[in-house]
Amino acid sequence: MSLLVDCVKFIETYRGRDKIIRLCSYAAMLVGGDNTSPISEKARVIGRELSACRVIVRLFDDLPMLAYNLRYGLGSKEKNTCLRVCELGSNLVNQLYYPIEHIAWCADKQLLNIKSGSFWLAGLILWAISLALQAVKCLLTIAKLKRSANRLKKQRYLDGQDQYYENSEQREELRLQLHSVQADIFSQYLLLLQSMADLLNAVNWLPKGWLWAGRFGAAKSGLFGLASSLIMLFRHWYSRS
Repeated sequence: MSLLVDCVKFIETYRGRDKIIRLCSYAAMLVGGDNTSPISEKARVIGRELSACRVIVRLFDDLPMLAYNLRYGLGSKEKNTCLRVCELGSNLVNQLYYPIEHIAWCADKQLLNIKSGSFWLAGLILWAISLALQAVKCLLTIAKLKRSANRLKKQRYLDGQDQYYENSEQREELRLQLHSVQADIFSQYLLLLQSMADLLNAVNWLPKGWLWAGRFGAAKSGLFGLASSLIMLFRHWYSRS
């Protein structure tokens, strides 16, 4: 019963509902694939409608993204210069993505008398850059966390060698700190896998000639997107637990 309550609370939130819609749209893409059967066609229709739903909902994401970027500022609290540069670049790219997607959507709906193709392409490129930066941030963060974990392990070892070391509270604190860092490392690995799965799709949907663009069919794209969505949901559950 508690699981059902948690699921309902999750779906009631905007981010939670968006994750579920994302999961369902990629699942429909996977089922639809490139087949011509009636079931596949219906699955593709569901996938397209759910994807269009997410585009409309993202019309209101500019201000939350701007608020996050203003809170982060120039990242003066981040001591790692590479991480700071990646975060600032990612924030800029993500902020630019939304208005470009809005323009493309307005052009498709004939609200603007322009062609939408170049704007959809620009949005895809920005998404791919954002995912690449996210992957780099994950690798840098993992390296940083591993250094912290090694320091904690060394401290535990040295304290354990000290025959006068009898502070059980301090030992427990070190154990909890190490456990927290290891949990963060695992979470970063999950985020890295999620970003790479999405990056496979982002590049695949670019015009042919860009790396592996156009090499995956709809079924494979659905599979990568579904894997990314499942990892995203698992990360949400893992962070809460």
